[in-house]
Amino acid sequence: MSRVVLRLVEQLARGFMALSEIALVLMMLAITADVAMRALFNSPIRGTYDAVGILLCISALFAIAHVIFTRHEVVIDLIDTVLPPKATGFLKRFWASISVVVLSYIVWAMVQPMAEARAYGDRSLELGLPLWYVWVAALVGVGGALLGALGAVVAPTTRLETDRKSLEESGE
Repeated sequence: MSRVVLRLVEQLARGFMALSEIALVLMMLAITADVAMRALFNSPIRGTYDAVGILLCISALFAIAHVIFTRHEVVIDLIDTVLPPKATGFLKRFWASISVVVLSYIVWAMVQPMAEARAYGDRSLELGLPLWYVWVAALVGVGGALLGALGAVVAPTTRLETDRKSLEESGE
């Protein structure tokens, strides 16, 4: 059962990472096209500011699930070299548990501003999109990160470390 759940979390994290990458490419294309249109025809693309902001939200928040689940956070391995592997595994699970607590709080803290944006009818500056849509995307991204952190808590540390070493050897 836990293998099935871990597999689902892994697929979710990969899917979120793919969406993050797509959002990043679209953001770069939008900025490039806007700058080119402004320079060549003195006619910027309307809505680029809003689109880039929304895509940035998706690009940043949807990548977190994959980063946490695969344990690719930025770390300084000072203690890992001195501790035995079991203690290192405990520390990895402990910090993943802390991530679960922090991300749970962030999800909880995001609900009220999302509800207020919907209740008051807040809209984006250029496109006039309801801002609560952006809040939903952000909430989904952080919720995915929360699931990734839960997966990192229960996943065997050796499997994830093996995956990480193979990625480092392949140059990804």
